[in-house]
Amino acid sequence: MTLSEYFAEFQKAVDLDERYPMTSQVAAELAAGHSIGLSIDQMRAFLARRTAISSVAVALVSHTLSPEQIARIDMARTGGAVLPKDVIATDFSPEEIRPDMQSKVFGEGRQRSA
Repeated sequence: MTLSEYFAEFQKAVDLDERYPMTSQVAAELAAGHSIGLSIDQMRAFLARRTAISSVAVALVSHTLSPEQIARIDMARTGGAVLPKDVIATDFSPEEIRPDMQSKVFGEGRQRSA
């Protein structure tokens, strides 16, 4: 399968309209997945997992992410948290959350106390 065919197959699998281009990050990940032979299902699983982690990580103060923080994300999701803000509110302290994101996590005009 060519890279173009792989992209088209992925778009079809995730029901993505071909008129909407993929971000450069997703396109790079698809190209990498194609080059190492990931099936479309494996690629979908990989991207879902990456998104579940990165959707929380963007709200954190640190630009790095440790295995322990990923374990905390996993524990919150296992405990029933679905939305990134619920994961963050469940297992991260206010000091770990970017100040500009705190109102999105804890509500407008409120910040969680330490």
